[in-house]
Amino acid sequence: MTREKMVSNPARSGRWRRFIRWLWGFWPHWPVAAAVIAGGLTNVLRSFNAELLPFSQLSPFLGLEKSIAILSNSTQAILGVGLVLVGFGLLRRLAAAWSFTVILLLITLGVNVVQQHWGKWIIYSALMLLVMIPLRHNFSRQTRIANYTISLTSIFSILAYGTFGSYLLGTGFHPAVHDLTTSFYFTIVTLSTVGYGDISPVTPETRLFVVSLLIVGLSVFATAIASVLGPAITTKLGHILNPKGGRMKLEKHIILAGEGSIAANTAIELSDRKLSFVRILNRSEDAPDPEKGDITGDPTDEAVQLNAGIKKAAMVIAAGDNDGENAFITLLAKDLNPEVRVLAVANAINAIGRLKLARADLVFAPTAVGSRLLADLAEGDRISDEFRDLLEGEGFAKSPKKE
Repeated sequence: MTREKMVSNPARSGRWRRFIRWLWGFWPHWPVAAAVIAGGLTNVLRSFNAELLPFSQLSPFLGLEKSIAILSNSTQAILGVGLVLVGFGLLRRLAAAWSFTVILLLITLGVNVVQQHWGKWIIYSALMLLVMIPLRHNFSRQTRIANYTISLTSIFSILAYGTFGSYLLGTGFHPAVHDLTTSFYFTIVTLSTVGYGDISPVTPETRLFVVSLLIVGLSVFATAIASVLGPAITTKLGHILNPKGGRMKLEKHIILAGEGSIAANTAIELSDRKLSFVRILNRSEDAPDPEKGDITGDPTDEAVQLNAGIKKAAMVIAAGDNDGENAFITLLAKDLNPEVRVLAVANAINAIGRLKLARADLVFAPTAVGSRLLADLAEGDRISDEFRDLLEGEGFAKSPKKE
């Protein structure tokens, strides 16, 4: 009975470790994204508590106090919708989503301070900011579609904030703003920092509104430009500064994606065997060597795989330490080139089935294979001569069969 417990306990502990490893694949982006989405939905729900007025009554001749109240609640709604959108981007560990989340949280914090909401909402925004900043390196994915979507949504949001804000506070400007066309014109002129001076804020409330529009708007535009144009500018500068670093035309080659000891040793073996391959290295690793075919980037990014020549590649090896990332690499590779063969590494045995569902042609679990080889060696079995260079010492005597 004692022997059965000893045998079963390691199995249970192994399952528990695999379960913990599976949960760890969702940390920290899933909990953070859930918290941001919850905060955004809360902002939207709070805005519904405001007095709803027909659009025909939203005249710039409304009382200033009521105009400010309508503006503050519409700001909450816009911020709430923005937080929900970027929250879904955080689920996929997008760098653009992290940048816009920080900006929107700062704006939310400022709005709560202006409105003197000193309760749980300002504490929530402050805590989320403190959580987001140290987790920057966990959100490093770059995809063009996501960057464009998040950037355009944020730009439209700030334009709506400036247009409707200046319209509602129209009597606080000189000359007064009476229509949406003029308020849109004022928003564009303000955000472009042209400063024609034909429309000026003359009350403390409108001046504070213009200051908030400038700070928030310029931050959003700067982040949008960096998210959309940053990768392209970096690539162009690399070609200009290192014109000889270009690779030869890639065809029928292997793409090795992922980081960790398995990927590193696989790269050594491929190099020793003179096989044509490209290795995708994350920025967290050592500097890539273009002469060896290394490129820098996230292997789950479409642009990075295209740069690695996925369209004409013969095989993709997804050899990361994270099974979820290996699944993303497999799915993207098959989408970009349905004919490419994908060899996916399963770090946990229970991930083999999920990687097959991700359309991997072959799934390999090196830890399971290594464990079986160790057990064979312990029983005195011989292994193939091809692996003799990996062993040192004499083998064990054949273990007697257990009855």
